[in-house]
Amino acid sequence: MSSRSHLRGLLCAGLLILSPGLSLAAPADGSAEAAAQQAPDRVRSLRTLGGSTRFTAPVRDIAALRRTMSRPGIQRDLGTVLDLAGLTPLTLEVRRILAEGQVMETTLAPGTSMEWMALRRGGPRIVRNVRWDGARPLEGFQFTIDNLIETYTFFVPEICGNLSLVSREPSREKARRDEEARLKAEEARRAEAARAAELAKAEAARKATEARLAEEARKAEEARKAEEARRAEEARKAEEARKAEEARKAEADRLAAEEAALAVRPFIAGYFGKQHRQYDETDPAELGFTRADNTVSAFGDALVGLKGGVALRMTPHWTFNPSIGVGINFEEGSRTSLFGDAEINYVFSRGPYLGTGITLWDFTHSDSFTLGWLGTAGVPVWKSDAKKHQLDLSFEWRQFFDRVSDPDVNYQFWGGLRYKFK
Repeated sequence: MSSRSHLRGLLCAGLLILSPGLSLAAPADGSAEAAAQQAPDRVRSLRTLGGSTRFTAPVRDIAALRRTMSRPGIQRDLGTVLDLAGLTPLTLEVRRILAEGQVMETTLAPGTSMEWMALRRGGPRIVRNVRWDGARPLEGFQFTIDNLIETYTFFVPEICGNLSLVSREPSREKARRDEEARLKAEEARRAEAARAAELAKAEAARKATEARLAEEARKAEEARKAEEARRAEEARKAEEARKAEEARKAEADRLAAEEAALAVRPFIAGYFGKQHRQYDETDPAELGFTRADNTVSAFGDALVGLKGGVALRMTPHWTFNPSIGVGINFEEGSRTSLFGDAEINYVFSRGPYLGTGITLWDFTHSDSFTLGWLGTAGVPVWKSDAKKHQLDLSFEWRQFFDRVSDPDVNYQFWGGLRYKFK
């Protein structure tokens, strides 16, 4: 045997543990079985399985389980185990299920108790009232048998093939059939009640017809009064409808006036951000060099922006927003920029918007004036339902075109608040 096979044998040679620190792999004199008979109610803790007490060689998959459990000797031993457990009537079914591999691969979590577990010592044996206390879930195969009296849940560990009875309980299948029968009886009762209700309804209709025919003479006398009452009711309803229409038209006029008032909405905005510009050189795109240190000078200046404009509604969601403003340069006052924007925004149903447009930046300095792309976004943070004013958290990005070959040093961005009037 190779050293690797020997190591695998050692890993599989686990022990059945009677209690923490006490192995179930007892001496050959059978003292473990004697102890099990003397203390049948004590829980026997299992921490490892395998070794000399295993029922079969390891079965690592359903195919291996089927081959192993189909052997005549194993089939005979299964019958012995079930006889010892007092489950002789289940023998044929257990043999068939295991031989055909009609099982489900699963695991037993640590702490799971079992009524008994089969093992082999001088022949097939069972140990009752055991609990799996291994460090990891125990891998194996599970199947159930339901004889309409009890439901038996069996488990076969991969490591040792020790057939185990995890639990027995009142028949789940019988409970299901009983519930199904109860539901059918309830359905029949409801159907009968529905038929009785239909019959009662038909009888009531018949009596109502008879009563109507008996009272035709009296109703003929009352017809005139009823007609007068009907005409009076129609007149009342017509008046109510006229008033409702007037109210609807007044509300429609109010909403139309409100929409018209919101078609042109002035706004002011304040921002804080920065710009990044090249002011000194004319070759920014690494086509050559224009300074002694082979670099192109660029300036990143902090800005405070003030902007005012008007939002012109084109459709329920699109607005055109022309505006003018000033970007005050904190670091070089001479670089303070006047600018104009023309943006188109898409306004979502709840108020956020995204937009794009063009910007004319720094048109007061002819040497640094540029056209640029403008991107905008904003979300409302406050609204006045009464005055229809709105405060937005607003962000803007400008990408300048004068040095488009070096966009990473010719841009401007800021964020702030925009207040929109009615």
